[in-house]
This record gives sequence, C-alpha cells and structure tokens, in this order.
Amino acid sequence: MTSIPSIGLMLALALAGPPGDGNDGGKTPAPTDWRFVLPGAGDPFDHAPIRALALRREKPEDLLEKVTYRGEPARRRYAQIRFGSAASIRVTVVLDETASGEADLYVDADRNRRIDDRDRVDATLGMSGERVWRRPLDVAIVDRDVTSRVPRAVVLRRGAGGRTLGFASAGFLEGTVTLAGPIGAPRRVASRRVDGDGNGLVADSQDRLWLDLNGDGRFDPAAEQFLFANVLELGETRYAVRSDELGRRLGLEAITGTGSLRLAWKPADDGKGGRAGPSAPRELRATALGRDGSVYSLSSAEPTIVPTGEYRLGTVMVSLDDPSGGKPWSFVFSDYGSKGGPRWYRVGKDASLTIDPVGRLAFEVDPGNIAANPPKAGQELILQPLIYTGDGLLIVVAYRGSPASPAAQDNLAASLAVHGGVSVSVGEHLLATARSGFA
Repeated sequence: MTSIPSIGLMLALALAGPPGDGNDGGKTPAPTDWRFVLPGAGDPFDHAPIRALALRREKPEDLLEKVTYRGEPARRRYAQIRFGSAASIRVTVVLDETASGEADLYVDADRNRRIDDRDRVDATLGMSGERVWRRPLDVAIVDRDVTSRVPRAVVLRRGAGGRTLGFASAGFLEGTVTLAGPIGAPRRVASRRVDGDGNGLVADSQDRLWLDLNGDGRFDPAAEQFLFANVLELGETRYAVRSDELGRRLGLEAITGTGSLRLAWKPADDGKGGRAGPSAPRELRATALGRDGSVYSLSSAEPTIVPTGEYRLGTVMVSLDDPSGGKPWSFVFSDYGSKGGPRWYRVGKDASLTIDPVGRLAFEVDPGNIAANPPKAGQELILQPLIYTGDGLLIVVAYRGSPASPAAQDNLAASLAVHGGVSVSVGEHLLATARSGFA
C-alpha cells in the first residue's frame, strides 16, 4: 500500500512627507560612501512622517504565540508589515492592551511567524506623552532562493484611541552624489535619503531625496527636498535618477534623451474569439529594472518618463474588484523564482512603449528531481505548483483587501488536489489534498 503523497506549495509572500518637521534642517555630511544613520529621538531626521497602521482583532492564521500576554484577548490587535522586497516574509506586530489602558508591543523582527517573550519591545514616552516603541528591524531582500538582510530601524507610536498604530522607518541614508550638467565641471553634493512609505526601500515614489545644492552644510526642506522620481529637474537641467532599491548607490546623470513606459491590461482570450475575465483591473502597477539595475515604478494611470535604454519587469501587482462586492483580490508576481531569461523592452528617444505586464498566465507543476529519482511505493511525492506571467514572473503574493493598507489584508489560501488513475477501467481517483496559506 502506498502512502498518501504530500503536496508542497511554495509561494512566498511578496507586497509621506519629509522626515520630522524639517524646519531647521540638519548638518550635511562630509563626502562619504552611502551609510545608514540612526539619530536620537527628537532629531529632525529621527524618522519619516508617521503613517497609520490599521489594527485587526483576528490573529494571522499561520502565527504561533508562545507568550503569556498581560491583557485580555478582546483587547489584543494585530498588524503585518512588509519591510523589504515583494517576496519577503511579513513582520507581525501585536498590540496587547490591559484593562487599565497600558499596552505592550511585540514585533516578530526575525520573521519566524512566532511571537514569544523575546519579541517584546520596551516603550518610551513621546514629547506629548504618547507611548513610542523603537525597534531595530532588518530590511529583507529576496533574490531567487537567497534572502539577505540589511540593518535598519522602525518607530511605532500608539494612537490616542488605541485602535491604530503610527509606523515609520527610522533614520536615513547619507552620502554624496555627483551633479554634471551640460555646462561646467561636475560637483559633489551632500545628500540624504529617507524611506517615506515605510517598506524599508528608498526608491519608491513616496520616498524623499535631500540635496544640499547650495553647499551651505544644511538641508532646506523647501528648496532641497524632492520626491524620488525617475527624472529630476534641477534648474535648467534634467537628470536621470539611477538607484537600486536599498540605496547602496545613487547616480544623477544629465539627460540626453527620454522615452516613456506605460502598463496596459489585456483581457485573457477565452479560446472562442472572445475575452475572459475582467475587462480592466482596479489597480495595475509594476517595477521596471534598467540594465544597470536602476528601478522605476510603472502604472496604468499615466506614462512613466524614463531615460532611453532597455528595461525588464521586476515585480507586477494587479488588483481586481470582487464581482460580488467584497474586498478586492490582489496578486503580486516577482522575478524571484522566474523562469527563462528576462524579457527586455527597449525605449528609444521620445518613444512611448506600452507593456502588458501579465500576458498569458501559465500554470505549471514542478515535480522536483522525479526524473532522476523516480519515487517508489511508500515514498512521499512533493509537487510544487507554479503560476507565471507571460514574461515568466512567478506569483509570490495573493491577498484580499487594499494594497495601500497591508494590515487590512486578508490572507488567501490555496486548496490543492492530486488525482491519479490505476487503469482505464478504474479511472482517476483522489490521491491527496493539501491547503497552503500565504504569509
């Protein structure tokens, strides 16, 4: 008698304003390599503006709790944070309130989906008497089957009503960047970079770039603070901004030519000459990577201006309305685990290129090393279901809820079944089933 085979579904999860008030700026650094700086509480660059992180009563399905809370279960709330790349594991945050109004905060900083006593964070009192928690938290970057971690930090602040947490990345990156215009010698400019949207990365549209353009040793929040953008206009010169997501490098190159990239949804073919599925998504976003590794944000809302060159898709997010009126369905695909070589799109000077980022989806099953080592009776057979976009990007996230509020998302689970047949007369029968959630 053969044992019931197990099925492994390996789908890892992917998914503003100036720092502080910035009124008195801050001293600019001497020319150095890019480095992370974590100033003390109250410094103008202490942390990015606080963003609301909604709390939920429901515990994440895959979270283990090995701790004795002080508060009652009815007063306990949960949130989850994606601090890193789209395929990184989310960080769980637990706010435990007592009947007297005190609160303990736990942060699953090691991302083991487990809360224990070591995850408790000590609180301090803010300037207005509110409870503030500061916690070192690594940015997790997933590249294929390797996850690298870069030390960073976050700040969490309890709202007056207790139903929300304020959340922000702490500290900033500092270094220098070279400005070279069409006239005049290149010059080095002191710079700071701030993660404005709280995902640990610094090349998103809500992130901030500070440049000490006048060289006075201070940062002017009105004239020397910019939203991170693909193209930055300084005086009469337009610069192509080239950066990786972590901010290990930054280049500003005078532009000699630009084009535009835009996303467009193409409904699936139903095989009968018609179209299947939704006619348009609720939201469609992607990141494009240049040949030099620079990252650019794309959307279907408007074209993105980019320097001339070649680009490939790094991540794709599509959000669809629920036909029955429920929460939206969202899916994220990533080049983590992609198949085949990357597909490059060339953008010429003054040219406009439209990309269908999803294309024809492909469902495949990876049987592992079954060809070289055929399973025998009594052994487990591990199968890995895979869904790819037309460009070969692998699905890494599936959830319900708003893409803009990770803590308000409901995790999805996949139900799988394997059928087999003994003979033509007997036909197929159910061999095994499995259920896998998304972290």
